[in-house]
Amino acid sequence: MFRHNKTKSTFSAAKTYMKAQAALGLFADTAAKKMEADAKRNAPWTDRTSNARNSIQGSFGWKNRKLVITLSGNMDYSVWLELANDKRYAILYPTIQKNAPEVLRAYKKVI
Repeated sequence: MFRHNKTKSTFSAAKTYMKAQAALGLFADTAAKKMEADAKRNAPWTDRTSNARNSIQGSFGWKNRKLVITLSGNMDYSVWLELANDKRYAILYPTIQKNAPEVLRAYKKVI
C-alpha cells in the first residue's frame, strides 16, 4: 500500500527572486565602489581644488530588470576632462573598460 508523504514545500519564487536581487545589488555596489576608488586614485590630472576627483561616484541601480553600474564625474566641467584635449585627462571610460572584464567574470560566478 502506498502512503502519501505530506511534505510541505517551503519554496517561494518571490522570496528567491528578492534574495537574488539583493545579492546582485551587493555585488554591483561593491564593483561600483571599487571602480570609484580606482578612478579617484588614477585620475591623470593635477588637482587644483580636488573637486573633480572628489566628485567621482560609482553607483548602481535597476532599470526595469537590468542591473546598471554607473561611474560618473559630477562637476560641471567633468565632461571636458573626459572629452577635451584628445581625452588625455579621461578617467571614467578608461576605468570602466579596465574593470569590465573582471566585473563580468565575477558576475558569472555569482549567477
